[in-house]
Amino acid sequence: MQPDNAESIATSGKLHLFSLYTDAEASAYAGWVTRAITKMAGPSWQSSSEMWKLELLTANEPIRQMITNHAVGADVIIIAISSLEQGDSDLKPWLDFLTTAPANHSTQGILIGLLGHEEDKSQEMSWLIKQLICCARKINRKFLWQWNGQSAVDDSGWLTEEVKMLLNYKDSHRQRIILREIAVALS
Repeated sequence: MQPDNAESIATSGKLHLFSLYTDAEASAYAGWVTRAITKMAGPSWQSSSEMWKLELLTANEPIRQMITNHAVGADVIIIAISSLEQGDSDLKPWLDFLTTAPANHSTQGILIGLLGHEEDKSQEMSWLIKQLICCARKINRKFLWQWNGQSAVDDSGWLTEEVKMLLNYKDSHRQRIILREIAVALS
């Protein structure tokens, strides 16, 4: 009976995806990335996702704290901004707040930036990417970014390697826990 239980545990890993977006266009791209990652993970992973609008970070402190706690607990954090003119003033303080939130920084994860459009190349874009890289390092996450647009939707190849590495890491960690539990149960 125990091996069947261990087998069912081993085939149902959990993958939590968190998105923060500025507007409907950014939300659509974040949703696409969430679906692409869920598809890559396949049926042996129980994927959950949540999406929050960036402007909610300024609603009040309890809401900002709740959103931050959800982000800290996520395996993948997606920041989707369709235009650099939107949300810059709210995003930087939240990224700083995110890096100071209590978390298990020994676990791996991914921070994905879906940023503007290719024609938005500017100093502001460079500044934003540097902020996201800094945040990703502090919270022990790989950083990926992509321009919003049809090319990001048409080809998910830019996600594949890091998602595979994350799932392998989580699977290995989960298997060690299962083996420990089986050893304790058998002793």
